[in-house]
Amino acid sequence: MTRFASPVSALVICMNEADMIGQCLESVDFCAEIIVVDSGSTDSTLDVVQEFIAKGYPIRLFHNDWPGFPRQRQFALDQATLPWCLSIEADEAIDDRLRQSIMDVTQPRNDAFDGWYIRRRDKLKGYGYAHRWVLHNRLLRLFRRDKATMDIDLRVHESFEVPGKTGTIENGVLLHRREMTIVEDLVRANTYSSLKVATLVERGKKPGLIKLVLSPLGNFLKFYLAKRYFLCGRPGFVYSMMVMVYSFTTEAKLYEAWRDNDPV
Repeated sequence: MTRFASPVSALVICMNEADMIGQCLESVDFCAEIIVVDSGSTDSTLDVVQEFIAKGYPIRLFHNDWPGFPRQRQFALDQATLPWCLSIEADEAIDDRLRQSIMDVTQPRNDAFDGWYIRRRDKLKGYGYAHRWVLHNRLLRLFRRDKATMDIDLRVHESFEVPGKTGTIENGVLLHRREMTIVEDLVRANTYSSLKVATLVERGKKPGLIKLVLSPLGNFLKFYLAKRYFLCGRPGFVYSMMVMVYSFTTEAKLYEAWRDNDPV
């Protein structure tokens, strides 16, 4: 494999990711450009990035004060110069099969698609990476630079959008390496649900009793049974329950916001 040769700009946004970002950067060593946007790390994140720059990694490091997830991702995209972009989190890594798949689909001769969905394999505390038969989530992470757009008004669950033809890379996965404790997951659910509800209220989304009652249960069944997290034993059950908690918290906060006429 030729390092730093694929016409791909890896996009990494980060803050205080010293323990995670190294493996992320190592995994994208096939990219000819690596854009790292830091929003004010106070740990040794920048030292780690500088170490990789010293090793010859084609990293372009930027500082941008935190404007929210969508605007930070848009800022990273605006710095990219190559035909393809790969959006990757600091706590994620490309496995070997996915690396080869990305190198294949971004060759100049492959011009049928404007974007590719990638499956992400989560790491469950007390289990490890989810069972290989779990139906891992698909995320649009690889796309042509000049085709991608971002809804910068979203506060959370933002994703680049590609209006053209898209496909799914089935060979290889994106490894989500962060193991979250119950406390950390609850904190995240509380924060993300508030951000999501603020956007929903702004857009005039009204709460519904049916969604309040059925959406949490539906999300639990979707992950535990349909996506097969039951194969991960008790950690898979806990993971699916946390999805349910997030769903319920979101619907309950939306109801509360409309009831009190107080948009979060």
